[in-house]
Amino acid sequence: MEKESLYYQIPYVKEFDAKVLSCVKSEDKYLVELDAHGFYPEGGGQPADKGAIGDAVLSDVQEVTLKDPSTGEKLKDDRGNIKVKIIHTVDRPLTEGETFHCVIDWENRMRNSRNHSGEHIVSGLVHKHFGYNNVGFHMSDVMTIDFDGPLTFKQLMEIEKEANAVVLSNVPVNTLWPTPEELEKTDFRSKKELKGDVRLVDLGGADLCACCGTHVMTTGEIGPIKILSVLGHKGGVRVELFCGNDALSDYRKKHEQLLQMSHMLSVSIDELVEGVQMVLDQSRQKDWRIGAINQRYYEMKAETLKDFDGVLTDIEDGMNNVELRKCCDHFMKHTASKVVGVFGRKDDSIDAQDDNCQWNYVIGSATVDVRSKAKDFNALTNGRGGGQKEMIQGSATCSESILHKSMEELFS
Repeated sequence: MEKESLYYQIPYVKEFDAKVLSCVKSEDKYLVELDAHGFYPEGGGQPADKGAIGDAVLSDVQEVTLKDPSTGEKLKDDRGNIKVKIIHTVDRPLTEGETFHCVIDWENRMRNSRNHSGEHIVSGLVHKHFGYNNVGFHMSDVMTIDFDGPLTFKQLMEIEKEANAVVLSNVPVNTLWPTPEELEKTDFRSKKELKGDVRLVDLGGADLCACCGTHVMTTGEIGPIKILSVLGHKGGVRVELFCGNDALSDYRKKHEQLLQMSHMLSVSIDELVEGVQMVLDQSRQKDWRIGAINQRYYEMKAETLKDFDGVLTDIEDGMNNVELRKCCDHFMKHTASKVVGVFGRKDDSIDAQDDNCQWNYVIGSATVDVRSKAKDFNALTNGRGGGQKEMIQGSATCSESILHKSMEELFS
């Protein structure tokens, strides 16, 4: 951590000038060291800044620890800070010794700052109310926080409510650089023992934590904090959340989906749960009636085939995998067939005699080990699947005539 970095000294600096100290080619990129540190390097769970150095596009910033070449030990300054150099990855070479105008991608920086500040508030409140520690933090498309204890979604909704109250209070976010003596007397959150310069970030009284990341200037700048989910993780929980514009974008997307669903069901958004439940009830009733009709169909067809004692290859249209299995099972029990194969087209628009016709299949027998023939059947029908010795199921891609031929060849 470089205490003199611009993102600490002048947090909202968006542009600055810097001299190129070195530029080294690395594959199709260039690694650049500058004499001024305005771009935030990846660290503390926060992604690196993006932007531009002159005309060069900046895609990554990393902190590289300096080591003693003879011992390999990390070098430290007189205050106990580990010495580092900041490496900027750009898409073109930059002349060493030349000064360039640098521009930070401010939308990206503020997204990271809002997320980081929001994470502090949530982590601080969880620690305050439950005593749990933030043991993992990551920002990507969605932000995640890992806590070392159990939390329910209901509990997190209370945390969310309190966190947003802190945001709405719009109080200053302060950074402190205490002396070792002051630090000893200060109660703050930290994941590890700290040496050298320590930077504390105070999120409006909701959290006081050692942190190297960038933050907003007031809590109101964070915007809404929305907790999305909580799952068990390594003895604790992993919480997903959005802050600021990410939370608004997520709300808009989900609200649009709710509107579409309400139009599809012809109910208001407030009545969606009842509307969906009604559709589910109707669907269950329909499935029950279809099942009863199919059962009667199996019985009637089995009656016409009850004396057939060869290899039965049956083609059925409009049946799903469950229905194909029930049909096969019924024919196995109520006909004299040696082996029963029931097949249904996946796409009725493709002709059954087309070599590219796709099928779901169920093959069963009370007397023949059909599993032992599964590999050969799949080879003949360009299929895949398997199962038990009494019944196999899977899919195939071939014509209907190939299905008949394969069944006879393997099971007669």
